[in-house]
Amino acid sequence: MTIVLWILVLAVLGIVDPRDVACTYPSSCWPSEATWESLNSTLNGALVRAFPVASPCHAPVNQDACDIAKENWTNEFWRAQQPGGYFDLNWENGDNLCDINGNASLPCTQGLVPYYVAQVNNVDDVQKAVKFAHDHNISTRVKGASHDFLGRSSGNGTFGISTIKLKGIDFVNRFTLAGAPQEASPESVVHIAAGEHWIHVNRAADSHGVIVVGGRYQLLCGCCWWMVLGGGHSSLSPQYGLGVDNVLQFEIVTPDGQLRIVNQYQEKDLFWALRGGGTGFGVVTKVTYKTHPPITAITTMLFNATYTNASFTSFLREYLALQPTLSTHNISGYSTPTANGIFAQLLIHNFANITALNSTLKPMFDLAQSETSNGRPAKIITGFGVIPSYLSLFDDPTTFDQGAGSYTIFGSRLAPASAFQGDKVQKLADFMVKSPFIVIMHLVAGNKVSQVAGDATAIHPSWRKAIHHIILAGGWDNSQPIPTRNLIRSALTSATQEFAKFFPGFGSYVNEGDINEPKWQETFWGSNYPRLNSIKNRYDPQGIFTCFHCVGYED
Repeated sequence: MTIVLWILVLAVLGIVDPRDVACTYPSSCWPSEATWESLNSTLNGALVRAFPVASPCHAPVNQDACDIAKENWTNEFWRAQQPGGYFDLNWENGDNLCDINGNASLPCTQGLVPYYVAQVNNVDDVQKAVKFAHDHNISTRVKGASHDFLGRSSGNGTFGISTIKLKGIDFVNRFTLAGAPQEASPESVVHIAAGEHWIHVNRAADSHGVIVVGGRYQLLCGCCWWMVLGGGHSSLSPQYGLGVDNVLQFEIVTPDGQLRIVNQYQEKDLFWALRGGGTGFGVVTKVTYKTHPPITAITTMLFNATYTNASFTSFLREYLALQPTLSTHNISGYSTPTANGIFAQLLIHNFANITALNSTLKPMFDLAQSETSNGRPAKIITGFGVIPSYLSLFDDPTTFDQGAGSYTIFGSRLAPASAFQGDKVQKLADFMVKSPFIVIMHLVAGNKVSQVAGDATAIHPSWRKAIHHIILAGGWDNSQPIPTRNLIRSALTSATQEFAKFFPGFGSYVNEGDINEPKWQETFWGSNYPRLNSIKNRYDPQGIFTCFHCVGYED
């Protein structure tokens, strides 16, 4: 009887939880080198021994490779292609030694990079890699084309599967879902392979005369991994819904090695779980999204209010109070308030009226004039424009460097319109002003997002009642010692829990939340978690794809 079968038998008897025993290096259960060599042969040489990307700069130094790493250190596109590369160093190095400018005489440590990574070239490779992990009961991580701010694509001593080489963008004007009844109406869709980045999809969509609901950032967001599996917000969301509302079908290799086509007609539970339940259900190889008619005009505003520190609370309170009005006018966008100013990018899709957008911000202009008159100089600078297409927002090579190769941590909450009204506004503004963490505001919900039932997809039901997703962000540089990093982590968790009190009953966006959320099941998935966990049990009873604070992980 194999070890896997014994584990399942013991699980049935209630003696062991199979999701607690997936094998990691260097445990005695870890396959022999000969066994790994056999897998490499099966994958035609696609298996690599993976290390953090700074390792060539440490003993034994490979100067040519080190120079390439230094040149591309903050390039998220390059990092995505490296088997041991991650957008955020928290999930590449962890707290271990492997800094790009560190002491070259000291060898690089493994960090959180999987020990071996299968750089799969096709779906058949994916099936072979997953079957290998299943048969040997190995803890496995999947790295797509995207970032992962909660570290769920890496893990110390794990086996990695990288899907960056799975390419393909295929538009179909009349597509019928697998398993659909004869009377089902065909839809305009795009099939996107797991290794594609949104910039390439948006360029292809523009050429094809359609748009696809994708992420804000074009390279660090992959089309088939964390962005959509966790929910997927976009500036388009108030008009067309979240990413999970636009997915029609997945192709996924489940932990048993089977390739399944999953949609509303077949494998319905798994289809529901994949729309917001995160990783943990297998390796997604392709996603089918609905497409929408092209956007021919977007009114944009770059809004920059500057003021003295004494005016910070007043400006922030006024700006927060405006959020329900902005949402009502179908305005989406991103804002960062600081002690010296508020910078925002505001957008209205399919709209070409600069005057109307400007008028919504009249209270801010009035406040600036009032503060200046009272001896507290304030100024608002706005830059307006009407751009001709959705692609125009992103198709600029100078924006591709989004600060990869740094240490960043997040905490977040979803916020309803009521949080920005009445007496609540002043208290919320006071909290943000005093917070030591950067506040990042995403006006990306409401409207179309709110027209979907809370249990229609696996995301936290409060997405359907929110207008905003607000992040508290912190971090450190390489010079900070581990005790200092731990203090920052602890402070962020404490601040996030205090912040949550302003939005009772509302959760966090699982893609941009605090990895150390104390009640993570409730915070990330709310009332949808029990169903998610049941589906996880069914498709991954061994816990091959279970990771820290993912569905199926239990404290």
